[in-house]
Amino acid sequence: MELGEKICHLRKLSGMTQEQLAGKLNIARQTLSKWENGTSVPDVESVVRLSSLFRISLDELLLGEEGHREEEKTQITLEDMLRVNAHSRRTNLLFGSGLVFLMVGILITAFEKMLEETTGNLTYILYRYIAVGEFQTPPLNYERLLLPALLSCAVGAPLCLCGVFLRKNRD
Repeated sequence: MELGEKICHLRKLSGMTQEQLAGKLNIARQTLSKWENGTSVPDVESVVRLSSLFRISLDELLLGEEGHREEEKTQITLEDMLRVNAHSRRTNLLFGSGLVFLMVGILITAFEKMLEETTGNLTYILYRYIAVGEFQTPPLNYERLLLPALLSCAVGAPLCLCGVFLRKNRD
């Protein structure tokens, strides 16, 4: 599409008459008619004003479709952005869930150690001796309490590593 045809097309799309567009560009209607017919071409200042008025780039106005197609090849498309965003969400989910599992494992381990200390504490043993008459620690299997902590850490560590690995591969 030639420049004159492009100007005419844009003017009609915007719903303006030749007189209205000429008034916005501060030119005579006949001058605009000559541009649209292809008998003359606008000066640089008028081309810039047309570009601004119709909110299109100078490349699109002057080069038309060919220049726009080449520009599309180099621009990031919405599909590319969605693909990168989805990949980022997956890696963040993996990394975040891995951290949650690790934190749960650490908290369970800390709870088990505090429980073991509390039940083994001299004050507790003396209280138990006075209240019940037994002088022994309660029979608890502390290793059984560590099983959920180990399981949680075993799940969390690989998830964190996968998240870190995927992030490094993305960059």
